[in-house]
Amino acid sequence: KGRERSMSGKEPLLRSLRECIHRLQEGPSPCTDTSPHLQPFCETLEIILRKGIKQPVLGFKKRDYWHWIEKLPHQVTHHSMTLLSIMIEKTNSCEKVLTPHGRGRHFLRQALSGKLLAVAIQQLVRAPRLLEWYDPVISILGNEDLLEAFLSMMLVVTEINFSLDLQNSSFLDESWQLPVRGFSSPLVLCVIYYIFP
Repeated sequence: KGRERSMSGKEPLLRSLRECIHRLQEGPSPCTDTSPHLQPFCETLEIILRKGIKQPVLGFKKRDYWHWIEKLPHQVTHHSMTLLSIMIEKTNSCEKVLTPHGRGRHFLRQALSGKLLAVAIQQLVRAPRLLEWYDPVISILGNEDLLEAFLSMMLVVTEINFSLDLQNSSFLDESWQLPVRGFSSPLVLCVIYYIFP
C-alpha cells in the first residue's frame, strides 16, 4: 500500500483518482447516480484509460479504451471471465449507445455495479498484445509501476457498493452527466400546472 501511495503521488491523475475513491468511500452506501462524487470519479478514470493510447498509423478507426475491452474475451479463456464476457456482450448489443465513447462508459458503469472493473484491468495485464496499445512513456497503463498502483486502486473500488441505473444510458455517447428522469422534468411540471392551475 505504501508503494501504491508513493507511485500515485508522482502521477497527478492517480493522485486525483485516489482522492475521488476516498470521497466515494466516505459517501453513503450504496453509491447511486445522485452521488456528487460519481461523475468526477468516472471522468478521472476515463482520462487514465485514454491516456497514452497509441493510434494506428494507417486506418480510419481511432482507438479508444473500449476497443481493447471488447477484445478481452478473445484473449483469455478462463472461467472467471464468464461474467466479464457477458457484460461486454451486453455493452456491444446495447442500442442506446452508438460510439466507442458511449460503449466504454456503458461498460464502466456495468463493471462498477458488478464489481468487475479490477478483473478487466487484470485481464489487460495478462494480454501483452493489448497492453502494447499504451505508450510506456506517457501512459499510466503502459508503465509497469503506475499500472500496479492503478490496479491496486481498482481493487479498492471493488469494495465500494454501486447501485446505478444501467438502463439509463442513452446520454453516454455525449457525456457522463446523467439526465434528470421521472416526474421532476420541467415538461411534466408544466403539464401538471396547466391541467391544475
